[in-house]
Amino acid sequence: MTAAFTQTGGVRISLFNATWPLATIEATEAVLCLRCFWKCWSFPKHQIIRLSQHRRFSIGLRIQHSIPNYSRFVVFWTFDFAKLRRALEERGYTVYDAAA
Repeated sequence: MTAAFTQTGGVRISLFNATWPLATIEATEAVLCLRCFWKCWSFPKHQIIRLSQHRRFSIGLRIQHSIPNYSRFVVFWTFDFAKLRRALEERGYTVYDAAA
């Protein structure tokens, strides 16, 4: 079992946006958790459809999922995407270069 990985960054969920260092992502082999202020969004691995690189002004991780009551558009912004990608892949996730 691999230890949890945590990284600080920003988040964009639908129209809600919080810049660095107001959000964190925590990854385990079973779930990704995004935290920002008082809110936590949990993405169990079996409900993640696709993880991909998302480029705008910065590089982020786009999380496409099948959770009905969550926004369809979820991005975690990071200054070290390569480190996040390695950590996710070590925990059994696949991260694609660009969203389809």
